[in-house]
Amino acid sequence: MRKTFTKLIWQTMRLSVIVASIIMMTFGVLKAEKGWGQNLKEQKVSVTIESGTLEAAIRRIESTSKIGFAYDYDVLKNIQVAEHRFLNQPLDQILNDLLKSNGLIYSLKNNTILIVKAPKTESKKATGVIKGRVVENSSEASPLPGVTVKVEGSTAATSTDGDGAYKLNLPPGKYRLVFSFIGFETRIVDNIIVEEGKSRDINISLKAAIAFLQEAVVVGYGVQEKRSLTGSIGSYKPIDEVGQIPLTIDNALIGKIAGVQVAQTSGMPGSASAIIIRGVSTLNKNGNTPLVVIDGVPVYSIDRNNNTTDFSGNKLPGFSFGGTGVNEPYANGSENKIENNPLASINPEDIESIEVLKDAYATAIYGSRGAAGVILITTKKGKSGKMKVDFSLSSSTSDPVKTPSMMNGDQYADFYSNYMKAKNPNAPMDIFPKGVNTNWLDEVTRTALGTNANLSLSGGSENMIYSVSGGYDKQQSYIINNDFSRYQGRVNLEGNLSKSFKVGANVAMSYVDNNALNAQRVYRNAVLRAPNTAITDEQGQYVWRFTPNKQGANEDTNPVAWANTGKNHRVDTRMLGNVFGEVKFNSWATWHSDFGVDWINGDAYSREVDKLSTREGMATSTSNNNHRWVISNELRINKVLGYKHGFNATLGQSFESSNESISSVVGEGFQSDGILSINAANTKKVTNSMDQKWALVSYFGRLNYQYNNRYLAGVTYRLDGSSKFGKNHQYVGFPSFSLGWVPSEEAFMKDIKWIDQLKFRGSLGYTGNDGGTGYYGNQGTYKLSPYGANYGSLSSLEVSAPNNPNLEWETTTMLDLGMDLTLLRSRVTLGLDYYNKDTKNSIVGSPLPSFMGFSSQSQNLADITNKGWEITINSRNIAGKKFQWFTNFNISRNSNTINKLHKIDAEQSARLAETNGGRYWYPGGSSTSFYMYEWGGINPQNGNPIWINKNGEKVEQPIPSTEYTNPDQHRKVMGDALPKFYGGLGNTFSYKGFELNAFLSFSYGNKIFNGAKASMMNYTEGTFSGLNAANLSTDLLNYWKNAGDKTDIPGLVNASNNVSMGFFGATDYTQGRYTSRFLEDASYIKLRSLTLAYTFKTKMVSNLYRFKVFVEGNNLFTITKYSGMDPEVSAFGSSALNMGYDELTLPAMRTFRLGLQIGL
Repeated sequence: MRKTFTKLIWQTMRLSVIVASIIMMTFGVLKAEKGWGQNLKEQKVSVTIESGTLEAAIRRIESTSKIGFAYDYDVLKNIQVAEHRFLNQPLDQILNDLLKSNGLIYSLKNNTILIVKAPKTESKKATGVIKGRVVENSSEASPLPGVTVKVEGSTAATSTDGDGAYKLNLPPGKYRLVFSFIGFETRIVDNIIVEEGKSRDINISLKAAIAFLQEAVVVGYGVQEKRSLTGSIGSYKPIDEVGQIPLTIDNALIGKIAGVQVAQTSGMPGSASAIIIRGVSTLNKNGNTPLVVIDGVPVYSIDRNNNTTDFSGNKLPGFSFGGTGVNEPYANGSENKIENNPLASINPEDIESIEVLKDAYATAIYGSRGAAGVILITTKKGKSGKMKVDFSLSSSTSDPVKTPSMMNGDQYADFYSNYMKAKNPNAPMDIFPKGVNTNWLDEVTRTALGTNANLSLSGGSENMIYSVSGGYDKQQSYIINNDFSRYQGRVNLEGNLSKSFKVGANVAMSYVDNNALNAQRVYRNAVLRAPNTAITDEQGQYVWRFTPNKQGANEDTNPVAWANTGKNHRVDTRMLGNVFGEVKFNSWATWHSDFGVDWINGDAYSREVDKLSTREGMATSTSNNNHRWVISNELRINKVLGYKHGFNATLGQSFESSNESISSVVGEGFQSDGILSINAANTKKVTNSMDQKWALVSYFGRLNYQYNNRYLAGVTYRLDGSSKFGKNHQYVGFPSFSLGWVPSEEAFMKDIKWIDQLKFRGSLGYTGNDGGTGYYGNQGTYKLSPYGANYGSLSSLEVSAPNNPNLEWETTTMLDLGMDLTLLRSRVTLGLDYYNKDTKNSIVGSPLPSFMGFSSQSQNLADITNKGWEITINSRNIAGKKFQWFTNFNISRNSNTINKLHKIDAEQSARLAETNGGRYWYPGGSSTSFYMYEWGGINPQNGNPIWINKNGEKVEQPIPSTEYTNPDQHRKVMGDALPKFYGGLGNTFSYKGFELNAFLSFSYGNKIFNGAKASMMNYTEGTFSGLNAANLSTDLLNYWKNAGDKTDIPGLVNASNNVSMGFFGATDYTQGRYTSRFLEDASYIKLRSLTLAYTFKTKMVSNLYRFKVFVEGNNLFTITKYSGMDPEVSAFGSSALNMGYDELTLPAMRTFRLGLQIGL
């Protein structure tokens, strides 16, 4: 079997490389053939014209076709058109329908369509008048400007003005008038008699016509019209943004698409957002990340096992029952391990559209990687016509949305002295000296500056179309000496070698310098650093002692020194793109071959100068190189049989290969702080060296059928073979099916006036997931460890993970039922979806007995179900000549349930919950639930904490200290890290040249553990064992002091914070991550963006087709009950399973931006 698999791979590679070579050799040999702009009748276009201005309609046509336009912006901006569809119609016919009815004409010059006003046609012999007003047939009776009023059988015609009024001068006689308007039903009025010298009033109301969405939507391996979609696909177009797109495109999706939950988990520039599509479907931390495909190339996603940069200095993560100490990393992960965001190197300004595939029918074409959803990103292409130059520039300032209130030096000293006195009346009172008040957070924060600049050139000739762009971004962190820089260039080309042979390329190069990786550590330690400590001593040297506590140890921490002298950054150089060739056999059959690459070369460097210890400085250098290439070949068929039958089919094959190499070297002991090259270190150690490969071969097909635009059906199938699995489970197939019905096309619905469009759709299918198993999911792996048992000068070879030859694919079955509705004369569009998503054989790390030498093994252990619904509403509230108001709203609900946990019992899972922050898995529960001892407040009479046991009884002794047999039985599920509901609401108002947009995102029903608050209230850890005491929140000044005090903070010494642990000293149960004391409601409403823009009239700025200025604010306010800095953060990165923890995570920035956009 394995030989067959290898042979098949090499045969595929050979064929594909030959095809790719032919494409590359012939790409530059472009023959001079007839260009796109030479014959508008031959260029057929499918496009949806949404209700709005004619200028927006022309821009939509321009983005769909391959030809440029030139026009007077002011003229087209003031003409309104209703929603309409054009299906595979000649471009000249579309333009005639749009322009002539609005008194405009066009001409073709130098491959550019020029639109100008046409003189109104009036009869010079008219001795009578027909006049009147045309309004919309609705309760508002809104006037309809631009309605064509034509005299049937003659050339006499006119159009209505901004108030819907019209006037025709005609000779005496009997006439028939035709009133037509795009998106409205045509109305004919017969037997109108015109008399000489008299006026006749004819007032007309027009009813909105049925309008289907014909816009082309990118689907897997092709495009499809919206009206014929039977799958669930969400769309986002950056062109709809009034202001600037966020720094990374994942942040732009927050709240924009139903069923897609996106959370900005950190305020660090360029950091990855959590993206969860229709819930958590696996218990593997890597398995819930959606597949991202850019211009047909699957790109690297976040691998939370390897695709990180570790600057921890080889210290193991620490954990304590009293929460995380100031010098410890997070409770279940290192604060120095930083995720690399693969989308951070993509320039959002280059993106044309984003489609999110959500249901099984849409995602099954990607087979084994479709279970977590698929995000398709299409970049901008050129258009035939004269060259267009677009330039944008913006500058911004940013500050943290909120910062914690911490004690000053004197408050800190008084508090700890009082605490020591409460514990021991004989304790000395000068342990914590006063007189120094350092605000560490003020010392390391600043107002961050940002700059964004983009330049693009696009156009086309008779031979090719092109789009060339370059972008620069520089965004400072509000932590000093930390910033993010990106340089990016892109070239998209497409050319005809003949009428039947086309070649093209889409290539982007980027350079990203993420120098903000030190920001998280500096921020956390600036919050917790003792405030009665100076930054430098009398000699100007940094003070590394954590506190001046006379009893405390000397710890090496100084956030100002870290910010000024430390250096943690990563540089990524990336090439992402593809070349393709396309052969058109006839009008309905095309062959497409594609060769794509995603190459990332990353180099990370970390340094720390000499601290209090004798290490004399440390530096870490990490090299991470990821090389992926993919070849695909497809036969595409689009055939219409007669008038009623339509077929759309794709049959294809692809081969994908990935190679990743990682190496890390640590050097210690440097003669000078200014020379910290690894080569200058006294000692050097290779801490990590790895080279791994992976391959995937696939065969896929899709067939869509429609009958008379009423009945729709589709089937897809994909067969995947992966090197990640053993020979018994190497290949697996993924089928899916869909049906659709458009009853609004049926005769029995023609008389239902308030429904304009109605479509029902349903799909059932199977998708897969390798569960984030890494490159060798089924095989045992080895590593060379310099820290293991050394023999002479040799390092030991250790088994890092045991093999599992029986490991299988995760499989997900999804049922989706949906409805698309347009009603109230196209003023409102509504989309509804219900889904049931069942995952079998979820890959989980199963605990192993300690004598085996491994902590866990990857096994198929869990079954999970996600159920939910989604609602999307878009409304055209007001669409007048001067004022428009549009609203977009979406809301989603998801329920997650673990159905089975094979080989993992509840008691074992409960114990794990104690060490992973209270996260608990059990059958019938959620994948992200909190399992905790319930906090009941404090006893106002004595200041002791109150706990609630399983019987609902209140006790003052912490349960784990009194019941040793089975204390976990007193825990309960206290909430979930993922929301019950989430979504977004946007409103755009336009008046003449002004535009105002406000966008809100919301989340309801989710919980977050405020570990930040736990750390800022942890005054016991630094004093029980003589360790250094961290700074504290000013909230602690309100602790219980006397009987009857109303406060939620216990007395300084109470029954739960001084529990003896024998040899291990004492512990504080009030700070534990397994109690609900710091579990809070994380529901929120955020004003994500507020943008005011003004577009100047073209008469004011000659030679420019666009001149726009805007001012924008991001994260302006948050409505939430959460007492922390930001309810959206996640201490452990973007993994869906780790959501809901705030361990002094860097909060989001509030940004104000001023920018301009110029087009010429």
